[in-house]
Amino acid sequence: MQLPTSPNLLPIDPKLNSEPYCSCIQDSEPNSTCTHVCDLRSGSSTSDEFYIDVSRFSDQVLILVERRAGRLLDSYLQSAQHSVFELKRSRGARAVDLLMLGLMLRKYGVVAQRTSIWVLSCARALVWARKHLPSLKPLIDRIRSGFAPILLSPNGGEQSNQVGTEINRLNRLLNWLDATGEFKEEAARLKIWRSYLSQLNSQDVMANLRVAVELFDVFEQEAEKLLGTYTFGVGPFLERQNSIHKRREDVILRSRSAAEYHLNMVAAEVMNCGLHEEFERTKKRVLLLPACMRGKKSGTCRANAQDLVMTCTGCDPECAVHRITRNLRALDVTVYIVPHTSGFSQWLKRWENTEVGITAAACLLHILPGGYEMRSRRIAAQCVPLDFPGCRQHWDPTGFPTALNDEQLVRIMSYSISREYGSNHLAHLD
Repeated sequence: MQLPTSPNLLPIDPKLNSEPYCSCIQDSEPNSTCTHVCDLRSGSSTSDEFYIDVSRFSDQVLILVERRAGRLLDSYLQSAQHSVFELKRSRGARAVDLLMLGLMLRKYGVVAQRTSIWVLSCARALVWARKHLPSLKPLIDRIRSGFAPILLSPNGGEQSNQVGTEINRLNRLLNWLDATGEFKEEAARLKIWRSYLSQLNSQDVMANLRVAVELFDVFEQEAEKLLGTYTFGVGPFLERQNSIHKRREDVILRSRSAAEYHLNMVAAEVMNCGLHEEFERTKKRVLLLPACMRGKKSGTCRANAQDLVMTCTGCDPECAVHRITRNLRALDVTVYIVPHTSGFSQWLKRWENTEVGITAAACLLHILPGGYEMRSRRIAAQCVPLDFPGCRQHWDPTGFPTALNDEQLVRIMSYSISREYGSNHLAHLD
């Protein structure tokens, strides 16, 4: 697909042609005939090629955003420089924010306008109850499973006839994002954009929002061509979900488009490079691994658990968590197991405003919100996406051990990311 011929758009170089490859873990899923919803290995034994591709593509995306929206970013930075969320963030990270704004407007703008006030109010109340009444969480999740499909419905319960300014429609989108309970960190950043846009006249607001949407449209087209081989399973996964799994508490998470995976890929690359130097200066390093990385014997895992702290005891020699813990011991890296992303915030509190550098491994869809939260807590952070998702709660009814790129992880934890690797991204630092 050719890019628009506007002189402000910079064409993105096409990737070498390669056929999508359907890959599953042979040992973990001997009877599976489906692809993973995403797979950074794309048919290879490792995800090495992915990191080359996403680095190259991220550079091109940042150039594209600069060409199309450089003045907009300049104006936004002047307005938002005192926000706690904006402290010590790279210009590239702000470019990702702008793409995220375009994504939210394009993917969820219409359904947000059409979702009735009563649905939004009930959904927000359930999000609050889920956070503050943990003993009722199973019941609340069953109720939320009925509301989630309505939030994604084109009609949204009762169609809203709300009209008004672009700011009013942006407010409605933010209310919808809050009501889902799935976009807390993204909504926090978009509220800063709303504050900035509220200072402008209506024509400038409309023009800036149009820029965000058009940028995302170009990103979506090009990312599908250049990174689509890694998300080949998204389409089949969505088809299966739409046919048999409509009433689930996590239906919004499971309904994400390929473009949302692609934006998280680029976000991981840009955030890592933007925070690389700050991470290098930390005196202590910690790695957070999700529990889904434990091996086939995870049901009998003898991890040492005290309150929120879980550490590997080496009970399974074939377990990836055991292997990584052992390998990073020489680097004086402390490895913790995080049972679920819902407890991620509790884990992070102890490292706010400290000289501890945190690296978190996570599913792709948790990379952007996780990165946002660590930055807002002033944690020098890096992230490593899992090569594929496999937890029982969200992605597979039986569950299977997930994995990541060990070389990429060691490169980050040992601070051996070369200047050549990060130079283009670091050039975008404020």
